[in-house]
Amino acid sequence: MQNLFRFFTRNGPFFAWLVLAVLSLVLLLQRNPYQRSVWFGSANRVSGEVYAASNMVSSYFGLRTINEDLLHRLGQLEEENLLLRQHLRNQQDIDSVLLTPKPYRYVVAHVVQNSITQAENFLTLDKGTADGIGVGMGVADHNGIVGQVAKTSEHFSLVISVLNPKLRISSCLKNSESIGSLVWDGNSPAYALLSDVPRNVPFELGDTVITTGYSNTFPRGVPVGRICEEMQAEDNNFLCFRVELFTHFDRINNVHVITNTNPCPF
Repeated sequence: MQNLFRFFTRNGPFFAWLVLAVLSLVLLLQRNPYQRSVWFGSANRVSGEVYAASNMVSSYFGLRTINEDLLHRLGQLEEENLLLRQHLRNQQDIDSVLLTPKPYRYVVAHVVQNSITQAENFLTLDKGTADGIGVGMGVADHNGIVGQVAKTSEHFSLVISVLNPKLRISSCLKNSESIGSLVWDGNSPAYALLSDVPRNVPFELGDTVITTGYSNTFPRGVPVGRICEEMQAEDNNFLCFRVELFTHFDRINNVHVITNTNPCPF
């Protein structure tokens, strides 16, 4: 016991420096969400592997809920597939449609790190440039939009979440061509705001919001959420809505990164 006491006494300055250094680093990263993502290098191989290992344990306990969501979504897709085939059968040869080159390719990835309580939230995926992932690509899950790729390494990607006020996504009401801008207001992870919608656009509470397809990030029609409340707009010439997001950011597991195979050159 005396030897242990002498050891700490002799090395006191070093331990004091170590504690202060760790405390300073923690305070720095807590107050700077994006710097935290960069410093930890969640898109690099070392920390990415650590996130992946820890996520395997936590995701195991959520498999039942995830499987139920996937089965529900699979049932919906089967219904849509049958309906589309019925319509196509009356119009043209189904095989010619199915063999047509697709403008978008979907890369399945696993979320190994995710935040929803910060002022600016990010996710880390276990796919990177080696899998064809690039900066600016859209990310969605089976429910709706998730975010946009902000940084990549060979095997991991850092995604700026929809729950980040620095990300704006071109969105519109499902039955409208008028463009609006979806942005998170920093409050609940279940809601975002759809602003800059022209005032002459007809709407009802409960209307579905989708992506417009007017950028290379998302094709038209990716689900976003549903209108739950009309908000006071800063400009009286436009409408603003509170949107209940379809994506459950508190239990994101698998996502797909949307690769535009024929991007606009502008």
